[in-house]
Amino acid sequence: MSSFPTMPVGVDRYLADTAHLTLEQQAVHFRLQIYAWRSPGCRLPDDDAKLARMLGITGKRWASLKPAVTALWTLSEGLWANEQVTREHEFVEGKIEKRRSAGKLGGRPKSLPDNDPGKAKGSENEKQTESKTKAATATATIPPKAPKGADPDGFAEFWQAYPKRDGDNPRKTAVRAYAKAVRDGAEPAAILRAVRAYAAELRTKGRIGSEFVAQATTWLNQGRFERFTQGPEAQEGGEGPDQRARLAKVPDSEWRNRLSVWKSRGGHWPYQHLTEPPDDPRTKVPDHVLAEFDIQHLTERPTLALMTRTG
Repeated sequence: MSSFPTMPVGVDRYLADTAHLTLEQQAVHFRLQIYAWRSPGCRLPDDDAKLARMLGITGKRWASLKPAVTALWTLSEGLWANEQVTREHEFVEGKIEKRRSAGKLGGRPKSLPDNDPGKAKGSENEKQTESKTKAATATATIPPKAPKGADPDGFAEFWQAYPKRDGDNPRKTAVRAYAKAVRDGAEPAAILRAVRAYAAELRTKGRIGSEFVAQATTWLNQGRFERFTQGPEAQEGGEGPDQRARLAKVPDSEWRNRLSVWKSRGGHWPYQHLTEPPDDPRTKVPDHVLAEFDIQHLTERPTLALMTRTG
């Protein structure tokens, strides 16, 4: 049993990560998250038979669900881990540790600078002084209230620049996602530069208004703007140092899972925050993994395409 019986769920992030899954796939993903929360290191064994038993389904059914579900997990050293579960577990553990540290300091009486009877606890002088101090402090620390319904700084410019689809990208949820990204340390100016670069890239590919335009909520929650904010090299399609570090951590098994999902969904690639799709010549998917899926780029043509060898 986990030492933390309650698992927090980041609702916006969860919905953004699982919007493309079926109800059954979402249920399997969430159940595995619960098991991971209760497991040492928040990791599950790479054992299909055991995972199927944990889920209460047949091995055949698990095999059909596995590609879509494990695309949200990372396989390392024979163990599956989910970033959201790991992050929430570390957050809860950190909070509990802070409370323990604070508890060790509690219960110690504060010593008075001298034995002046006028400063003795409960004296009339102390009550008057404490009352004045509290009143002054309260007046000084009340923050001004933001106008009700006001957008976060920079959101209006972001929303105007973001490439939207008809009937998609509800503004209210995008505001929450934008505010969260800023709270997590993203600079509004950097997000604005990133969304303009994103829109320019989609225009170049002819994808504005198509199914390939990610929802603003997903784009923000998954940090997809980060690949446009690694300096000029990354903005031009190259690799910044942070992107190279993230790519180096992706094992071949995860690339294979992602390619399987990509092929099964008719070309939908939900990992733009990491690299371009496999049919893009700028993709960072390793060549030997692309070869396993019979994928190569026709670089001799002006318009690059995907070719699948049949024999």
